[in-house]
Amino acid sequence: MLTPHNLNRENITTTMSRRFNNQNHDFLRFNTKLRRDAVNKISVININSDSKKNVTNSPKKEEKIPTVREILETYLENTSIHGLQYFGLSLMVIQFLHRYNENPTNTYVKSFDQPIFEAPFPAVTICPLMPIPLKKSLAILENSVLPKNVSREIALEILTYGHFITAPYTAQKFKEMDKLKAFLDANKWSTAEFVKNLINCEDIFESCWWSMERIDCAKSIKPSYTSYGLCCSFNYFLDNYVKSPKQVSRLYSNNLQRQSQQTQRPLASADFGLWSGLKLVINKEVLTFTSDDNTRNFTRLMNNNGIEVLIHHRMGFPGLNTDVYTVQANHELQIAVKPQYIKKPEGLQHRNKEKQLVPICIAEHQNTLEYFSIYQYSNCYANCRIKAMIQMCGCLPFIYDNIAESYNIPRCEIERLPCIKENAKLIGIVKDIKNKNITCLCRTPCENIDYDGYPNLISLAKSSSSNTSDKRAIVRVYMYSQSYEVLLTLSAADETYLLASVGGIFSLFLGCSFLSVVEIVYYIYLGCCAFFARKRLEAQTRRTTNEIQFLRKNE
Repeated sequence: MLTPHNLNRENITTTMSRRFNNQNHDFLRFNTKLRRDAVNKISVININSDSKKNVTNSPKKEEKIPTVREILETYLENTSIHGLQYFGLSLMVIQFLHRYNENPTNTYVKSFDQPIFEAPFPAVTICPLMPIPLKKSLAILENSVLPKNVSREIALEILTYGHFITAPYTAQKFKEMDKLKAFLDANKWSTAEFVKNLINCEDIFESCWWSMERIDCAKSIKPSYTSYGLCCSFNYFLDNYVKSPKQVSRLYSNNLQRQSQQTQRPLASADFGLWSGLKLVINKEVLTFTSDDNTRNFTRLMNNNGIEVLIHHRMGFPGLNTDVYTVQANHELQIAVKPQYIKKPEGLQHRNKEKQLVPICIAEHQNTLEYFSIYQYSNCYANCRIKAMIQMCGCLPFIYDNIAESYNIPRCEIERLPCIKENAKLIGIVKDIKNKNITCLCRTPCENIDYDGYPNLISLAKSSSSNTSDKRAIVRVYMYSQSYEVLLTLSAADETYLLASVGGIFSLFLGCSFLSVVEIVYYIYLGCCAFFARKRLEAQTRRTTNEIQFLRKNE
């Protein structure tokens, strides 16, 4: 049933639609006629009163061109968008744009069951933190030269705790550094040579095993430099790549030739569990310390009486960012390793706390480290420590002896070690920093494998290795399970996300769709056509008026 109110609304809608159709019809018809009339010019044959009358009188009523405002009004009257009152939702669109600019990421599990034999086995580094055994200290002392100001007792203390005294990040300082320098100078030892005399990897291990088969410790375990001093590493190869740029290029070309002849694969474990992987039996003499009455009551520089075990990437520097585990005499340390492979796309960025866009990862060919040819997360922070040491002290301690040699950097010998110790808090960088002295910003590699360790320390009396004698220690490192995870990191707010989010907001709250977008484009087109048509008409009118005025002047 039609009420007066409904009838009125129906009449208004009919009138609006008719008005819209008539306006468009007039506009299109005028647009066609305008092109045809634009090329005609006014031709005057006789100038008399009749002709003047014909010129001044309009021969035909002009076609009306709709204005931009009229087209906008028509659009608002006939649009299919029913929710313009919610236009304040543009704030939500701004939030989506802000999230898009922040470049957030999501990490997905690509595979839960990647075979464990495809995962590279980690590097295992052993660092002895016990005082040097008295027997070995006496053997070195017997073959050493004693200067006049260094007594036998002081020399024995120096040999017993020498690897502590020379450690760059030791909190306490040795009070008699002048006597230590005199002792090294008398024997013509550098700091690195002195520490090598104290720590010999062949003396640390009683036996070594890989996949239940005994291996030669001397061939499988090599000396390595770490943040904790001189240590011994298994499956660690970074030292081979710490060279000057020319040496790296030469080494890289040699490796390519070697790889072309024989395909090299990283060391991997064919199995998992306690009876697989690496087993190291630590010599009991390394773990046993007997104080001599001739030595003074020396204050230990490090409060530890065991062996430190570091699990890290085979190309990563074993530094202060590396996970460390400790094993003591008559104990077995079991470390179950759970690898996790993470892959991130190159070029992906995010905003840091300073609102700066920074890459979330570093590709292999984007290595920007000055002193390491292989980019790793731990290598980046070690690179920052090297720059801090050079800036503050102008030299490098013996733990970076190979870098100092490759890049011709002065070495921090005994007389310059106090500078490193005094600035240990500023130099021992383990996180991103930015100050007036140094800036350190590190990112993970775009393709990287992390190793999570699950340690278990048990007494040898409860261990399955019942044939071992007292005072020894055993280190076992093995894969946690028969498979590992492969993770993939992708952008959480890409172009598809932005299009779907904004489109969803418009569709849900404004009631518009892609058809509405077509409407908007169509009406913008009509508005532009009307605007330029009116401009052309105004120009033609001015030309006609000028011609009429010219004819009147020449009557």
